[in-house]
Amino acid sequence: MNRHFITVLGTSLYTDCIYEVEGTDFGYRTPFVQMAVLRYIMPVCSEGDRITVLLTEKAEEMNWRTRAYTEAERRHPAMKNMQPAAGEQKTGLRELLKREYPDIPIESVRIKEGRNKAETDEIFEAIYGVIRSEETVYFDFTHGLRNLPMQALTVIHYAKVLKDIQVGGMYYGAFELGERREGGEYYVNLLDMSACSTILDWTSAAESFIKGGSSNQLKDLYKETVKPRKEQKNTTQMINRLCDLTSCLNTGRGKYDKNDTNEKKSIQTAYDKFHDYYEKMCEDEQPVSDAPLLRLLDHIRGDVNIFDRKYWIEKEGRRIELENTATGMAAVQWAIDKNLTQQGFTALEETIKTWLCESYEIPAGDKEERDGIVGRTLKFMANQQIRKIHPSGGSKEEELSRGALKDRLLAEFLMDPGFEKRESEEKERYLKKIEKMVMNLSEELLDVSSAVSDQRNSLNHFGFQMHPAGYDKLQKNLVKRFEELQEIMKQDGVHITF
Repeated sequence: MNRHFITVLGTSLYTDCIYEVEGTDFGYRTPFVQMAVLRYIMPVCSEGDRITVLLTEKAEEMNWRTRAYTEAERRHPAMKNMQPAAGEQKTGLRELLKREYPDIPIESVRIKEGRNKAETDEIFEAIYGVIRSEETVYFDFTHGLRNLPMQALTVIHYAKVLKDIQVGGMYYGAFELGERREGGEYYVNLLDMSACSTILDWTSAAESFIKGGSSNQLKDLYKETVKPRKEQKNTTQMINRLCDLTSCLNTGRGKYDKNDTNEKKSIQTAYDKFHDYYEKMCEDEQPVSDAPLLRLLDHIRGDVNIFDRKYWIEKEGRRIELENTATGMAAVQWAIDKNLTQQGFTALEETIKTWLCESYEIPAGDKEERDGIVGRTLKFMANQQIRKIHPSGGSKEEELSRGALKDRLLAEFLMDPGFEKRESEEKERYLKKIEKMVMNLSEELLDVSSAVSDQRNSLNHFGFQMHPAGYDKLQKNLVKRFEELQEIMKQDGVHITF
C-alpha cells in the first residue's frame, strides 16, 4: 500500500528540540514534530508516498511559510539560547518539507478552527477527502486543537470501512512533558498512539462476535495486530479454534464423537479445544498484545461458555450423559442470542431427535438408528397429533389409543424389509425401545416437534408457501418452542450442570 502522512499544523512558536522514540535509538533535532515523524516512518521514500498538511489560515501564516520573526517571538522564553541573528527568518514547514522530500507530493489543505458543529463537520470532510482508497495512513495530531485527535480517530475508522485503508501509526509529540538534559538540549518523547485505534478495532470485533456470532473480524485483527509482533502459539491456537467453533455452528456440525478429534467437524470438539487453549493462554502468554485485549477476550469466553453445560438423566440407577443433547441445546441458545433463526430451527429439530436417541440409548450418530428408528417414531406420533388438531379429508379420523398406535407402528416396522434384516435379538431390543417411546412421548413434545418441523420446512423452502410466516413470528416461535422443550426436559428429569 502507498503511504500517506497526514499532519495538523498549529500556530505556536515551534522551537528546536530532540524527538526520540522510546525503546529505539531514534533521535532527531527539529522545531517541527512533523519532520521527526516523517524521518521515523519514512527514512526512505517510495513511489506513491504522499504528505498532506491540514492548516488553518493562522497556522498557514505563522508556521507554513518562511517569514520574519516578530519582536514578541524574539523575546519569548522558549527562544532563550536560540536568539536569531539580525535579519534571520523563521523557516516554515513547507520549505523544510520541500528540501527534505523533494520527490514526494506535498499538499496543504485549509481547515476551519472547529468553533461550532458546522466547522467540525467541515474538518471531518476535509480529512476524509484527502484519504485515498487502499493506502496506509500515518497521522500526526500533535499540534491540532483538542477536538482534532478524536476527529482524526473517527475519520480513520470511517475510512477503514469505506476506503479500505490501513493505519500505519498515529503520533503525538509530548512537548509539554519533555525534559532538558545535560548540555541544555530539550528532549521530547514521540508517542505512537496506534494502540487506541487497535483497541477500537478489537472492541468492534468483539461486539460483532457477541451480537452476531462472527469470528472473522477477530481472526483478521489477530493476524494484523498481534501475530506479526510476537508468535504466541497458545493464543494463535485459541483464535483458530474459536473460528472453528463459529464455523461448525454455522454449518450445523452438531455431532460429537470422542474418538474423532477433528475440530472442523464438531461444535463440541472445537469448543473444548478453544477452552483448553484459552486456559493455556491465560497462564503463559499475558499480555496478548500491547493493547489491553484480555478483558475483551474474557467477555467472548463468557459468551461461549454455554457449551460447558452438561445434560444428564438418571435411569434405572444409572447416570446417562446427554452429550450431543447438551451441544444441541447450546447451539439453539446461541442461534437465539445471535438472531440466527434458520440455524436455530435446524438445531432445535435435530436436538429433539438427539435427546430421544440418548435417552433411550440409541446411537445418535448412526443415521439408520437416528432417522430409521427415532425419527420415524417421532414423525409417526407427531402426525397423529396433527390429525387430532387438524382433521383431514373433511371428516375426523378415528383417535386411536396409545396402545393401538403402538401396535400399528410396530406392525409397520415388522413389515419393513430393512428392519426385517436385523438380527432377531436386535429387532427385539429396538421394538421394546419403540414401544416405550410411543407410550411415553408427551403430547407437549409432539406438539413442539410438529411445529418446529413445519417452521424449519418453511425456512428451507425460502418462504415459498401459501401463507408464509413473517420473520418476526419465526423469531418469536423459535424462542417459544425452545422454552417449551426446556420445560418438557425438566419435567422428564433432565438435569443440567453449569
